[in-house]
Amino acid sequence: MGQQQTYGGTIIRVGIADDYPVVLRGVESILMPCPDMVVKFAAESIARLMECLDRYPVDVLLCDYVFDEDPQADGLNLLRKIRRGAPATRVIFLSAHTVPHIISSALELGAAGFIGKGTSDFSSLPQAIRNVHIGDIYLPPSLSALMLGRLFGGKAKPGSIEGLSEKELAIARMICQGMSISEIADRQCRSPKTISNQKLSAMKKLGVNNDVELSRLFLEIDEH
Repeated sequence: MGQQQTYGGTIIRVGIADDYPVVLRGVESILMPCPDMVVKFAAESIARLMECLDRYPVDVLLCDYVFDEDPQADGLNLLRKIRRGAPATRVIFLSAHTVPHIISSALELGAAGFIGKGTSDFSSLPQAIRNVHIGDIYLPPSLSALMLGRLFGGKAKPGSIEGLSEKELAIARMICQGMSISEIADRQCRSPKTISNQKLSAMKKLGVNNDVELSRLFLEIDEH
């Protein structure tokens, strides 16, 4: 695996699990230049993954949603298994199965992110790892657009977001896309304090207590 480098900050320990070697090598090559990350293992099977998690604890796991060796072991069952064995590990799923109900179910069960197996999405892996390591939920722009498109396309439960102002709604959208307060402030040309206050106001109106609940609520509104 890549050699650990000190860079004056926290080193994020990363694990990779996918039954296609080309995916493992590709992910490793993307993360190798990142001085704040070290790849602790690359597993090609579920059995090997569980063994590695026990021997080499990681902060973030990039994991295939479905392994061909065991098509019955879908991502949700695998996630339950991972959370029992390594509850502190944040899991980002890598998958070609980027349909809304799969993404929503995975996040509801505790996944920290979901990334499609496309070149454009894979380029965001380093940022995804950094985001989930600090407790955020991450979806790349392509999947955020998919989920939010359904949400704001008229399928949401009436009244569930009607109480939000236009600015609060815009900020909530960006939070769901994995953006930080400082990033939103820069984009909106406003102070971080203003953005934070509007975020808190939106959360209060929606009855949620943190970013995880906010993201899950926005993903689930269209199901109720």
